[in-house]
Amino acid sequence: MTSYLIVIERGENNYSAYCLDDITCVATGDTIDETLRQMQEAISLWIETTLEYGGEIPEPQSLQYHLNSGELELAPDDILTHVTVAVPELA
Repeated sequence: MTSYLIVIERGENNYSAYCLDDITCVATGDTIDETLRQMQEAISLWIETTLEYGGEIPEPQSLQYHLNSGELELAPDDILTHVTVAVPELA
């Protein structure tokens, strides 16, 4: 199992999430828990599809890496958490 760092943002009527690593998917939900589950599923499907087409799965980076990059800007109510997924190449 591999753990990816994600950000969950509060919207006006829901929540949305994105991965800080080079995994290009997002998820939304009515609650934080639903958004977390949707993001876990989205990352799993992204990995499955990427492997199917011969792509590479990125190694997860640490929070410190993202903080040092200068690209991570969080709003006061953003939630920073991890999603754990099965990644055959990294297991």
